[in-house]
Amino acid sequence: MSGVSGLTDGQLANFRADGFCFPVDVLSEGEAEELARDVNRHLSRSAEIEGELGALAFGPKIHLLWPWADELIRHPALLRVAEDIVGPDILVWGTSIFTKRPGDDTDLAWHQDALTYELGGADLAAFRVWLALTPTGPENGTLRFAVGTHRQGVLPHRRFAAASQRLRGDETIFDEETVQQRDVVLRPGQASLHNMLIVHCSGVNSSDSPRLNFAVDYVAAKVRPAGGHPDSALLVRGKNVHDHFALESPPRTGMDADAVAEWRRAVRLRLRRLRTAHETNIKTGTLIQ
Repeated sequence: MSGVSGLTDGQLANFRADGFCFPVDVLSEGEAEELARDVNRHLSRSAEIEGELGALAFGPKIHLLWPWADELIRHPALLRVAEDIVGPDILVWGTSIFTKRPGDDTDLAWHQDALTYELGGADLAAFRVWLALTPTGPENGTLRFAVGTHRQGVLPHRRFAAASQRLRGDETIFDEETVQQRDVVLRPGQASLHNMLIVHCSGVNSSDSPRLNFAVDYVAAKVRPAGGHPDSALLVRGKNVHDHFALESPPRTGMDADAVAEWRRAVRLRLRRLRTAHETNIKTGTLIQ
């Protein structure tokens, strides 16, 4: 895999001021094409499996199932970027696949990842890498960021009672007309980085080509899971000096019995904590039904 030497001073300044930064070169287009094949093979195999593996094919712990995913999250370019943003002690908290088929008329409401992930407060040392495996832009439903909204902390959200044909999810309550907005445009192999507190959404895929992205969530080892419930993550650089997360074990071969057992343990721990966090958000009024 090819790589870059971390973020420039300008890119890091943009990330801190705006809550996001793009484009960041990570892979060549050929490497992105190879990774897309791995991702699609994972989705095809998962579709044949009943139960949790099939239901959770798109995330949140793909790096525990496949050596190629474990290799990606340890890519030198990504680890240098992660060290620039969160410091020397780095955990991978999650990995996910995001895809939109040609003509897909679903979109995603304005939201903050931190509401769902329950990872901390306004100085949250966590971010997402959103890696393009296909050309990514407004025509195929890319991300759109509300510039600087990460500085407002976790905002109130409303939950749609019925999603109908739109994948709306939890929607941030804020005045979008007063905020500058930016659409993410990437070639295959480039990534967008965003703070877990930035308000963002995505549009519909009105093109005749699929959109495919792979996401990696990096957190500083000092981050503590909110809510007081246990969670797990994979140490990829430095030390787990704070011991806030139970450490995960990487896969040795793809989807073998040991890998599936580790994946199942980690996923169940995550889902249990997030269910509790969701109930707390409703009780406190952060999430309005």
